[in-house]
Amino acid sequence: MHTLELTAAVLRDPDAVAQSDDPRALARLAPPLLGMSLGGAMVLGLAAGATHGPLQSAFAAVKTPVLFLLPPLLVLPLVHGFATACGVAVSWTRLGIATLAGLARSGLLAGAVAPLLWLPFSLDTDYHLAVLLFVAAFGFSMLPGLATIARAVPSGGTMRFPAVIGTMLVLGVVTAQAGWVLRPFVARPQAELTFLRAMEADVFSSLGATTRSATGDYREDWAPASSGLMRRE
Repeated sequence: MHTLELTAAVLRDPDAVAQSDDPRALARLAPPLLGMSLGGAMVLGLAAGATHGPLQSAFAAVKTPVLFLLPPLLVLPLVHGFATACGVAVSWTRLGIATLAGLARSGLLAGAVAPLLWLPFSLDTDYHLAVLLFVAAFGFSMLPGLATIARAVPSGGTMRFPAVIGTMLVLGVVTAQAGWVLRPFVARPQAELTFLRAMEADVFSSLGATTRSATGDYREDWAPASSGLMRRE
């Protein structure tokens, strides 16, 4: 399949691309699908770093493809285990192609949404609002890809629905926490540029605090804690 035809197929019907158990198809499709995913993720990273200049854009452009690829690859054995435990037979080849097709679709969507993200970021957007915009753009890009991976689990078995829901939940949580580990993508205006930030709390507690800050509420009675978003006594 020509690259342009494959791109159209990934956008129009990624499930059709993913429905294959042929190892030769996996070897043939892997390079162009990876290229779509990595290219789109890099463009999104460049836009995310625009709040803090070219160096931060370069940092984010390196880390965003890692954020796209690493969680699905780490979780793939667990996805296979979920399906097997729920009585659904799914081959490693099919899961591999579905993962690549889902990531390719996410990459194409990320590349499409990146210009919309870059415009407000280049206009000195509030830091907390910029973080939420990046999370929204990343989620918009990744959710269709994660859904493609989950739908690769074939029909049949005794508990297909729990297998699909479990797959989506695990992929979503691992992706979110991986983004937290790889931060910053959007740098604080007055902060020193750094490739990675020291570990603290978790992504869910931090997003709760950031959401409040984005609304102008800077009180310190809520703050990220290692056990989640908890009120300080």
